[in-house]
Amino acid sequence: MNRVIEEKNPSGAIKVLVANLPIMMCELLQGAFESVPDIQLVSPVNEVQHLLTATKPVAVDVILLGSSKADNIPGAVSVLQSLPDFYKSSRIVVLTQDPDYAEVISLFRAGAKGIFASNDLRFELLCKCIRCVHQGQIWAKNELLAHLVSSLSHPRSTNVIDRQGKPLLTTREQQVLHLLSDGLSNAELATVLRLSEHTIKNHLFRIYDKLGVSNRMEAVLYALTPRDGYPVQSRPASPLVSNKITIIKTA
Repeated sequence: MNRVIEEKNPSGAIKVLVANLPIMMCELLQGAFESVPDIQLVSPVNEVQHLLTATKPVAVDVILLGSSKADNIPGAVSVLQSLPDFYKSSRIVVLTQDPDYAEVISLFRAGAKGIFASNDLRFELLCKCIRCVHQGQIWAKNELLAHLVSSLSHPRSTNVIDRQGKPLLTTREQQVLHLLSDGLSNAELATVLRLSEHTIKNHLFRIYDKLGVSNRMEAVLYALTPRDGYPVQSRPASPLVSNKITIIKTA
């Protein structure tokens, strides 16, 4: 889907790029945003591959990014970590359905500034979310913020060292394990690291062998659990709460 938006460009309008959303929802949003003078959709609309491979800067204030767990559709975390550098200054709102603890933490770690639950989609609230995130605030429901605060209160690391304080893994293997702890699949790991899935599998086999585990879950649990003689190297907490946080009250 690549519908060209008529250029209205009202002065001071928030420019929003929509990607990775269901086609029907995207079409509904396109029609609804036409009546909102301070929010302007930019083209191309809903072309996630174009978003990842764009070579020219596009003036975008907010990216409204869908999150999908379906096969062959890139997840929001892998999209966020693969964004070209000139999009890194854009603020990201992820539209997802019933996010669990792991997804919330992964999305915020990957750079999302807002998480909006699609199963409670109210257009006026979505517009408020976009405006708040554009102003530098963090947007999430109370229960989602609780996940974030819990993660920051107990920062986790995947940097494992031996009894002599030497890293057990190479830099690349450490990078793979860190992304693995964020729940990325082999295909998403390959996309983020710009490697083949075969190379990713080789890295995983070496990680399993060095840590003495047999699967990805055991590897992540090993890395996140301190143990005598094999401590987990500490990592500074994320500065995610440095901005004002908008708390959405729920009934």
